[in-house]
Amino acid sequence: MPTHDDYTLFHGDCFDFLPTIPEKSVDLVLTDPPYNIGVKTKKNGKAIVNEWDRIGDGYVDWCIDWLNECSRVLKPQGVLYFWHNDMVQVAELMEAIRHRTPLVFRSFCIWDKGDSYRARSWKDRQADSKTRPRCWFNVCEYCLHYFNTNPNEAVWYRTGMDRVLSNPENFRTLKQWYDGELKRLGITPKDIARKYTEVTGKKPYMLRHYFQNSQFEIPTREVYDSVYVPLGFSFPGQAEALRQEYEALRQEYEAQRQEYEAQRNLHRVDFKHCNIWHMSALSSAKRFHTCQKPVPLLRRLIRVSCPDGGVVLDPFMGSGSTGVACVQTGRKFIGVELDIHFFDVAKNRLKKAVDNFQYNLFEETGENNG
Repeated sequence: MPTHDDYTLFHGDCFDFLPTIPEKSVDLVLTDPPYNIGVKTKKNGKAIVNEWDRIGDGYVDWCIDWLNECSRVLKPQGVLYFWHNDMVQVAELMEAIRHRTPLVFRSFCIWDKGDSYRARSWKDRQADSKTRPRCWFNVCEYCLHYFNTNPNEAVWYRTGMDRVLSNPENFRTLKQWYDGELKRLGITPKDIARKYTEVTGKKPYMLRHYFQNSQFEIPTREVYDSVYVPLGFSFPGQAEALRQEYEALRQEYEAQRQEYEAQRNLHRVDFKHCNIWHMSALSSAKRFHTCQKPVPLLRRLIRVSCPDGGVVLDPFMGSGSTGVACVQTGRKFIGVELDIHFFDVAKNRLKKAVDNFQYNLFEETGENNG
């Protein structure tokens, strides 16, 4: 059961609070930063531009600063998502992130809002030449997915048995035996390749790995008996002894594999696992914040990319939807918000989420994932 100790909220600028978070202590950053486009809302019937969404000409540099700070507090295997909807700035940001942060791009995701309230409002203007859009009306937002990693060692794609099998020092006895057999028989790998193709009808691509330093493999018993034995390699009894040695070595390296697997960035595959998410936007009557994201969508991202009981950080907390999703999924939450009104809204929403917590089993099996 969640408690009020499972979340920490900070009212103020994230650049003041992020340095106080210990490095490598956060599992997931899930945030919705200012888009620098001047989000408009209505007050007393008049449209106003929210200054909290305006950063100015230094927007990309500002983003790189908070992204690097998030990378510092993320664990080496941590994951980061951030929302946006302006493609020009997104393109600039992606290039800057690639060159100026340790974050590695993984997925470009789209939240399809469908026939949302904003989409319906534009349909009413189609016949009006003064207000109808001059481009394709946008009914989606974008979510950029990154892995945290050491730029000098991309552990997110080279882990586990891949490293074990590509280490020239491993399985040395088997490799030396193989080289000795080639010399004893006076044959070359090309002779084995011709025999392999003759017997299997396949191109000898696997010979790049059999008894080699690159992604080491040992032939199946069927391949060994039909290809290697006819060429004069050791009789099957000796081959079986070597196979047993290989299996003993493989088990010995299993502990290494598990250690490396722990370094991988978490990503659980769930129901309808693609990069387009179909979910209706919240109506204005149900929103606490003009940029509010649906809690079910945030719950999904947390379940996919944060370990059970892990820590989620949102440096632009807004009305606290990410925090509510953390409470509902059993994760700890750290939230930062500059605007005192939204900070108070978030604080009240998280208190209510804890007080009214109920575990919903259906979320584990795939809830409105689109």
